[in-house]
Amino acid sequence: MRIFLLECKKALTSPILIALLIIFSAFNIFVIFSSSDHKDELTMVNEIIDQYGREITTDSLVQFEKDIQNDLSTLTLIIGQQYDSIYDFLGEIHYEERELYSDEEWEFFNRLQLKEMYYSMADSIDERYANIHVKEAGEGDVQKYGISDEAAETLLKENEKFAERFEEMVANEEHKEWFFAGKPYFMHSFLFKTVFLHIIIESLLLIVLSTAFITTYEFENRTQLVTYATPRGRQLMKDKLVASLAISAVISVLLFAITLGTYFTVFDYSHVWKTSISSAFNWENNFPYVAWWDLSVGEFLIGVTILVFIAQMLFAGVTFALSVVMKNSYITFFLVAILFVLGWLLPSFMPKSSNLLFVSSYTLPTLLLAISNSFMGSSGLILFQNFEWVTISCWTIITIVLCIGSYKRFTKIDIQ
Repeated sequence: MRIFLLECKKALTSPILIALLIIFSAFNIFVIFSSSDHKDELTMVNEIIDQYGREITTDSLVQFEKDIQNDLSTLTLIIGQQYDSIYDFLGEIHYEERELYSDEEWEFFNRLQLKEMYYSMADSIDERYANIHVKEAGEGDVQKYGISDEAAETLLKENEKFAERFEEMVANEEHKEWFFAGKPYFMHSFLFKTVFLHIIIESLLLIVLSTAFITTYEFENRTQLVTYATPRGRQLMKDKLVASLAISAVISVLLFAITLGTYFTVFDYSHVWKTSISSAFNWENNFPYVAWWDLSVGEFLIGVTILVFIAQMLFAGVTFALSVVMKNSYITFFLVAILFVLGWLLPSFMPKSSNLLFVSSYTLPTLLLAISNSFMGSSGLILFQNFEWVTISCWTIITIVLCIGSYKRFTKIDIQ
């Protein structure tokens, strides 16, 4: 235990690692606060859920419309003219006329505008989803990416399974639940593409640096001949592996806690945790986000966090294996970076007529960089239902083999 703690202390007292952790945390906080100009508007969803319930039903929409009509009556009393929609009023008002109304009245106008926007989106859900044809979309992807032969057959077969899931989702009305409006705010993309991507890249940098630093410490400080001279000395690598994983976990937890803690303090998700991640409001691009399973926003967040955490531990293991062989932290760092980029680009080198195109996508870089589409059937060429668990399972085995192989090799080679 003492050796384990001493190995951990090497990383925990490293000025560079501490400075980078502080800089990354500060940068993430800055990004979140700089994108919080619309945070007050997001509270409207919480109020809607409070008043009408999380599920969108015919009765709740009727009541919602009545309340909007009451607000329009209030609007008529304020401005002395009747409008069928707040948008008609806002479209006519000139800039110099804004001073005719108080801040409280403008707050009322803005809230009414948000209510009408959410009501309009909810009222058109059935119409919009009736125009979605999953099978045709799959055929469009085949043409879009130039896929042919067995690759096209595999993609279309998986797309048929997704079409069944989509029909099941619509039939169960999983998508009829309130969430932040997708295209105005892009909250899913901001959290899982921007914020999570920062956490992923920053934590990987710190994890690779700390793991390489711990593993190669003796070689870079020229004390390896003393440290590894005895049989027990070689076993020190086991302590270094455990210490590397422990430090990696600490780094990951700290970045997650600081960044996500700040995010959910700024943006109020209190009423949408149980909303389906496949909500019709979670529609930001040409196709809505549709999960393979009925997952809530909270469950999706937990699942994605676990995926990222496991992938980070696997990268720590891979870095350890390379460090044992390279015996140099700088070479190891750049080698891991090159392997990460190659793993991400690997599918682009595969023939588009072969299933190797899909097999080559089952890599940790692809999993991490596409984390916002995890568990989704609406995720392009990685729509496969087994993508996440197969990727994690395969790379867990690969990492274990690499670590065991590098350690056994280290116990037999001459220490130089």
